[in-house]
Amino acid sequence: MTISQDSVLTGLTVAVTAHRRAAEQGGAFERHGARVSYAPALRLTPADEDDDVLAAVRDTVASAPGTVLVTTGYGLKRWLAVAQEHGLREELLGALRASTVLARGAKAKGQLQALEIPCAHTGTSGRTAELVDRVLGTEPLPRGTVTVQVHGTTDEAQLDRLRAAGLTVRVVAPYRWESADEGSRLAGLVRDVVAGDVDYVTFTAAPAVDALFDAARAADAYDALVAALRDGRCTAVAVGPVCVQPLEEAGIGNAVVPERFRLGAMVRAVCDHAAAEASR
Repeated sequence: MTISQDSVLTGLTVAVTAHRRAAEQGGAFERHGARVSYAPALRLTPADEDDDVLAAVRDTVASAPGTVLVTTGYGLKRWLAVAQEHGLREELLGALRASTVLARGAKAKGQLQALEIPCAHTGTSGRTAELVDRVLGTEPLPRGTVTVQVHGTTDEAQLDRLRAAGLTVRVVAPYRWESADEGSRLAGLVRDVVAGDVDYVTFTAAPAVDALFDAARAADAYDALVAALRDGRCTAVAVGPVCVQPLEEAGIGNAVVPERFRLGAMVRAVCDHAAAEASR
């Protein structure tokens, strides 16, 4: 029996943990027949103080050309917004255009292209480690400062790798993650997953996985949650290889991950998974 893609999720419940673009994601699942529940885990917020970001703007301008690793398009936009507030946007753009800029993924590359900043390399894995590998594999190693725009949480291991190679590292943190769990919806999601009342739970950022795990630990239900995700009572869905890492580290090896790290691709991957399960 062939199942229409328009109704492939009928009778299934999809839980969305995203805060940003949550309605867009949920609406896409609803168009395929799903019942959608929302339990936003984390939200992006600008850094509490712009002082450090502004200092990074001035340092980048003063030390250009250098090497710049851009991990998110949003982070780059926020960085430039701080520069604009202090009349330094054009100077920062000039410094970036003069530097060797690497993008962690397609979204970061797209933002660079929109700003006419040349992109020397675009990662395919979605991992900051890939960009660091690229820098450390350059012979000779790049001169000047390596500036790393981090994405909400800092991957200290990658910064340490750069420093261990003798490179000067500057960190730009234009935003951070903070809890978006109002009314203990994550605790409710943990209960629903364990009870088998949720068929899919989606994640668009690795810290959101950690937030759900923390909620489960607080409810003394971590082992039960992981067991439910492992045995297929509920299927975890991660938007990309970075997002899926904390799931894999917890021994959850059956998560759905789309080939392209995009919201639309994630929705299609869930539909394909549901259709395959129904055909069995």
